[in-house]
Amino acid sequence: MKKVVILLAPGFETIEATTPMDVLRRCRIPLVVLSVDGEKVTSSHSVSVEADYTLSSAEGKAVISEAEMIILPGGFPGYVNLAKSKEVGEILKRFEREGKLVGAICGAPTALLANKLFSGSKITCHTSVKEEMIAGGYVYTGSNVERCGNLITGKGAGLSLEFALECALALTDAERVAEVKRKMEL
Repeated sequence: MKKVVILLAPGFETIEATTPMDVLRRCRIPLVVLSVDGEKVTSSHSVSVEADYTLSSAEGKAVISEAEMIILPGGFPGYVNLAKSKEVGEILKRFEREGKLVGAICGAPTALLANKLFSGSKITCHTSVKEEMIAGGYVYTGSNVERCGNLITGKGAGLSLEFALECALALTDAERVAEVKRKMEL
């Protein structure tokens, strides 16, 4: 089974992080929550989440090397903190180079732009960063969720569940996702 990392930076969007956590765990997909700095991370709405490890820890580095997907939640200033991090940039470059899955929602696709990754890909993102992404050479579709090869992007907080389900479909079989959706009354 493919292991997933959800990467948290201070100021992340709560629902964009916790919804994929919930859905992927319901799908029995191994998931590790990593923090850019400090094991306790506070969201843009003052919700604190305890990360399993930090990126700089030996455990965090081991998890990254084993992971098949990384998910970047948006939120302000969370997505800015992800985009500024050289360590996050190096991880994203490695994931693109190795053909691993990358998920980014809301403003988080700007971390791809900051590192010149997945250039020319079809994406969606929050409208507040749409023009920046278009200027950077991405093809903005405006869809709720967009999958282009190994890249999955989501528009924003209100579409976190749709984004999480698309990430799950990239990691496990459709029957398992359908069963989770049924149990969630979707």
